Amino acid sequence: MKILFVLLVIICGATIFKFNDLELSLLNNGFSWTMSKMIPYLILTIGGILIAYSFAKAFKIKSKVLKFSLIILLFATPFALGFILNPIYEGDFSSEGTDLKNSDVRLAKENYDLVVITIPNCPYCLESIGKLKLIKKRNPNAKILFSVCTSDKENLALYRQLINGDFDIDLAKNLEESSKLADFAFPSFVQVKKGVPVYKWSNDQFGAGAMDKFEGEVK
Repeated sequence: MKILFVLLVIICGATIFKFNDLELSLLNNGFSWTMSKMIPYLILTIGGILIAYSFAKAFKIKSKVLKFSLIILLFATPFALGFILNPIYEGDFSSEGTDLKNSDVRLAKENYDLVVITIPNCPYCLESIGKLKLIKKRNPNAKILFSVCTSDKENLALYRQLINGDFDIDLAKNLEESSKLADFAFPSFVQVKKGVPVYKWSNDQFGAGAMDKFEGEVK
């Protein structure tokens, strides 16, 4: 039991400190966004139960109060540390967004599956690029446009450098209509079908559930 206890501590420790790497590995191996997000937390939860159990069986402590306290501490610690270092944010597992089926806005000259409405020098827009690259990698046929609400092409330079040709980037076709469609919240992720916007997620809403929904419809 002592060997099992040590082994479980190592596994939970590795999961905590390699949390993002584990999540990325699961995504790269075909797991859904939701499952890839959940599995590390499940490992830590189950690991905490097994660590507490193996400790109770492997170590003899005369004080029942102390032993019980340590068992509770060992049970809770893996998940607590994992959550502190990798918190779950509102919308991480949600697929809820806004229905746009009555919209007649044309966001681009070509037909795209996903148009991301952004503005220049936006840190959240920059942060979204890594996520979009992974969506494109997982769905090579998905057509993605990074649409920047600006009339100055020089404002595209940094975004273009980071995107590095993995998906399209262009000036917004209509600044006013694009900004209104995004409710002036950037980035906004707009699902498009036959050139017409049909569904929209804000940055807070475009979590694992939303990406699973989008990938399920684009495949």
